[in-house]
Amino acid sequence: MSDLHTPCRFIVRHWQLLAMQDGYTLHTTVIEALPVEGGYLPAFIGKRDTRVVVQMATPLPTAQAAINSLRDVLWGAHVEGRINLEPHPLTATEEQAA
Repeated sequence: MSDLHTPCRFIVRHWQLLAMQDGYTLHTTVIEALPVEGGYLPAFIGKRDTRVVVQMATPLPTAQAAINSLRDVLWGAHVEGRINLEPHPLTATEEQAA
């Protein structure tokens, strides 16, 4: 797995490139918290087994806080119409075959 570290301002663009296909979020996309010194950083695993880690000046205190912070950013982008958090209409198996 390769890691890609990015500032928060680019996370929506990385989501579009690595977590979406045909305008929908891929079933295989996983939001997680990466443990680092001092806390946790929000991250997601997208296409081609790429982990995108959000760079932050101060890590968040808990894994759940890191996951929730990324979900909040993504939900805001979904509400604004910049991304679609609806799952891809194909099943995960069909999605990978496409």
